[in-house]
Amino acid sequence: MMKKYFNILILLVFLSCEDNGDTEKNCNLYEDRGSLVSSKRTFQYSKESIASLAKTFYGIDESSLNIENGIDVYSVVYKSIGPDDKPVELSGAIYVPVLDDGKAIPTLSIGHYTNTEQYSVPSVSPTTGPQGILGSMQGYFSIYADGYGFGVSDTQPSFVNKKVSAETRIDLLKASKEFACENDIELNDQLFTTGYSAGGYNTMAFHQYIDEKYPEFTITANAPLAGPYSTMNMGKTIFEKGIYHQPYYLGFALWGYINGTGDSDALNRWVNEPYIEPIKTMYDGSKGATLINNALNDTISVLLKKSFLDGFLGDGEQTFKQYLKDQSFIYDGWTPKAPIHFMHGKDDTTVFHYLMEEAATVLKSNGATQIQTTSFEGNHNGAASACMIESLNWFNTFKE
Repeated sequence: MMKKYFNILILLVFLSCEDNGDTEKNCNLYEDRGSLVSSKRTFQYSKESIASLAKTFYGIDESSLNIENGIDVYSVVYKSIGPDDKPVELSGAIYVPVLDDGKAIPTLSIGHYTNTEQYSVPSVSPTTGPQGILGSMQGYFSIYADGYGFGVSDTQPSFVNKKVSAETRIDLLKASKEFACENDIELNDQLFTTGYSAGGYNTMAFHQYIDEKYPEFTITANAPLAGPYSTMNMGKTIFEKGIYHQPYYLGFALWGYINGTGDSDALNRWVNEPYIEPIKTMYDGSKGATLINNALNDTISVLLKKSFLDGFLGDGEQTFKQYLKDQSFIYDGWTPKAPIHFMHGKDDTTVFHYLMEEAATVLKSNGATQIQTTSFEGNHNGAASACMIESLNWFNTFKE
């Protein structure tokens, strides 16, 4: 009799363990880099509030937008590495479209424009990530990295550094897979990527690294917007012109070089005395672009030493020149397979318009067959909205 009851008990236990829909999922897809540390919903936007903030924050009229759904925004923390390959925790935001149909949705990875303030980032304030909102309101699972040195990362940023730009976003891409799993969000295999200004730069880094180092991912389409695709040639143009109205870019790029190479004496060798201290102290995450610009000088020969400028524009500074070439996208023979649509403002004197045409020409000569360019009226700020809206319109032609 006891044996009979024991067998019945075993049968009941077995039946209770069968798949009844309550089996716990294992969403720990990555053990270290790319693993999700935490996530928290921070903002919710209805379709009506999206229209209002687009007008208020971005100056975009509702009539030019295709607002299909509301958005839930989550602040996330994930594991990554810094320029020294040491483990770090980074933050970002995930903009989740609020949908009813349960359809699998594409991922849109976005690179942040130039920013010097540690907490002026999407994980803290989602409106600082306009492309996250514009993408998610059209059904894209939009992921937006704060960047190394921003958000929870309390360290010196590495501006226009190809490796850091790429790895920061690739690790968020991985973490977003865990997030989607945990929140029962079904993603399809499409992966779009874009970004404006410095975001245009690091969307190219993201694309190149995925092509060359991460075969588990495939780019569907890439829209780099107004980016410095050759930091070498951009620097040369600035130094030749002699006047540059955004000198904070130069100090920021110098910090990127110092962090990328460990050459801490570069400041003393290249920068004139009155401006060494501002560059040393003002890129600490608490100062905005205007404040830093006011502390520097837009006359290049006043800001930088003559010996440095003569060397750079002549046959000297070969180490620095090689570093800049290594951070660019026109010297290493990369042939992207996915379609790329460059967009840029015709009158851009911050990140020069010719950099778009140059990058497109070189990639075509490397064998890329799906490269196109579009120029819009306006300068660096004035063309931004048009570029962002048109990039989404273009993505929608591929969207499943």
